[in-house]
Amino acid sequence: MKFWINFLKGFRLTAKTARMVLLLFIINLTFALVLAVPMYYSLKDSFGNSLVGERMAKGFDTLWWHEYRDQSEGIEKTFTPFIIGKGAILNNLEMLVQMKFFELPPIILVFGLVYILFHTFLAGGILSTFNKDPPRFALRSFSEGAGRYFFRFILVVLVSWLFFFGLLGSLNQWFNSIVNKVAENAFSEITPFYLSLLFNIFIFVFLLLFRMIFDYSRITIVADGERNILRAIANAFEFVIKNPGSTLSLFYTVFAVNVVVTLIYILIKSLIPQTNAWGVLFAFIFQQMFIFAVVWIRCWLYASQLELYKFIPKEI
Repeated sequence: MKFWINFLKGFRLTAKTARMVLLLFIINLTFALVLAVPMYYSLKDSFGNSLVGERMAKGFDTLWWHEYRDQSEGIEKTFTPFIIGKGAILNNLEMLVQMKFFELPPIILVFGLVYILFHTFLAGGILSTFNKDPPRFALRSFSEGAGRYFFRFILVVLVSWLFFFGLLGSLNQWFNSIVNKVAENAFSEITPFYLSLLFNIFIFVFLLLFRMIFDYSRITIVADGERNILRAIANAFEFVIKNPGSTLSLFYTVFAVNVVVTLIYILIKSLIPQTNAWGVLFAFIFQQMFIFAVVWIRCWLYASQLELYKFIPKEI
């Protein structure tokens, strides 16, 4: 039950540093507004004085969207029916697993790269805050920790990308070739559909394991002061291999919490009528509460993993 002890301890540590979670939420909201504001004015100009806005409030206007899509450039290309409700979450998962994010407009890819770099910077501040004894959030020390570990964390990200694009690309190519062969001889599309779904689930689980190992790579750098990136990754891999029960149980328990919170969000938001300004405002507030919860859970995972890493003795 090592994982359960650190699972609860991680939650308490996150609660003690709630101001840090709030700061991360505000930063995330600011990033979102950078894209949301131009999209708002683009849609406003497209709607004009027509009845499209009213029709969109009642349901997605497909005819208008086809015309808007054909005339749009850059960020506007990302506005599709799939960004509404649960479609956005499922679409993002498919894009990640199938490596379709390169099909996004260049401006989105550049923005995504900047977001990853900034998230990497913040990760150093998060882990350095949790690594204090006792953990206590202060903006100055948070910034110092973020800057201290940024370069090493960036190198970890680059190595992870080599694994990600190399191994995942090979897996996708292999799986797709199998699905295509099955589809050629299948009497219906049901068999290749379920086979493709099974492969996607496998890849997604693999990605979660992959992410967990590189989380511990960052933790090794902060907790042990490791400066050699390859040794940090090797130590993280060794730690996971030697403690599969605790590391996997902790990671997937926090992941299950994330899934439950997401399902609750999707269910409740689908019940909120957004046919007037008050409904839209309430839906927006509820959405931001969900984003805050997601940020909280991410910090909770970091805190729990760090505590587990320090809790289990390492061989000298």
